[in-house]
Amino acid sequence: MTATLDQFVLLSPEEAHDRIHALARGCAEHPALKNPFFELWMEQELTADEVEVVAKNFYERVRRTPVRIALAFLNMTDIAARSETVENLYDEMGLGNPRKVHSVILKDFFETLLSRLRGHAVDLDSVAAPLLPSTVRLIEQGEKVFSSSYPQEVCGALLAQEWHAYPQLVHLYEGVRNYRAHYGLEEFHENCEYFYLHIGATEKEHKIHSLSTAAKACRTAEDIEHIERGFTIYLDLLAENWNEIYRTLRPS
Repeated sequence: MTATLDQFVLLSPEEAHDRIHALARGCAEHPALKNPFFELWMEQELTADEVEVVAKNFYERVRRTPVRIALAFLNMTDIAARSETVENLYDEMGLGNPRKVHSVILKDFFETLLSRLRGHAVDLDSVAAPLLPSTVRLIEQGEKVFSSSYPQEVCGALLAQEWHAYPQLVHLYEGVRNYRAHYGLEEFHENCEYFYLHIGATEKEHKIHSLSTAAKACRTAEDIEHIERGFTIYLDLLAENWNEIYRTLRPS
């Protein structure tokens, strides 16, 4: 594609921020968030077999989140953006406490829930549910875009990840409430630590950081195009994954 002169016109920091913010807000209307899986998950309690499909595929994505963030750090050039990204990674890794690493907390949640549904102890690593092709693509292609040689594309992917994460976890938590009867009242909330971590301050702060990180990386219209490319690639991968999970649970 031949570059035009407009692509190299410099943007003010305010204009870059406004354009990136508008892009980020558009995430709310994307199929990565507006999809039949979230409707199903919030509507009813699923069977143990169905929960295993959700648990295995969501956990595998979450388990690789620190890798994506680390790749983003390696492929950024702005020092302030790198500092914000390191803080994000530190949060994901439990602030240095292995027991509080987010993927560890999530795995504990799913294993406890599945153990209640099955009536015996469940090891998530040993469940029979399939790892879906779209989950593998999301992991592999996601890490590819987070490794892009264009820092703006990396920032776009990080923006998509963080602006998708907060509403995603709100939807997931609302569905988790369908399983309250399997716990005592306080016990249920004790087991929902993963969701409360993210619905609280953590993901809100990550959204703000990802927005400022992306805005700092934008100087021209061409930079915005790279942001949009990374953003769209990652959101489309997420949408494909949620839709395949739904089709697996409710084959037509």
